[in-house]
Amino acid sequence: MGCMGALGATDAPMAKMRFDHLSHNFGTLEQGGEKITHLFEFTNQGEAPLVVTRTTSSCRCISVKAPKRPVRSGEKGAIEVTYDPKDVGVFNKGIDIYANIEGGFITLFVTGEVK
Repeated sequence: MGCMGALGATDAPMAKMRFDHLSHNFGTLEQGGEKITHLFEFTNQGEAPLVVTRTTSSCRCISVKAPKRPVRSGEKGAIEVTYDPKDVGVFNKGIDIYANIEGGFITLFVTGEVK
């Protein structure tokens, strides 16, 4: 008999985030220019309603909006990522989306260059 984790049995129904793509290239942006937004669309292909518990990013230049309500099995949702081009240079930033999915989170990436 194996040890069970604090969350209980691992065969409980889970949500599954299936994204169309995990990264987005914003291209070349002007320093101090308009903020730019991209939607990372996903489908919940799991058995349980998908609940995003929190998001974190590697930069203050990024803001993230995630669904506030559970996304039911088979339904679509989106993660809205906005980048503020304050600093000059090439960027490759990660955004961690924490949810009731296998592994606990998934990472999205935004890339580009600010001139």
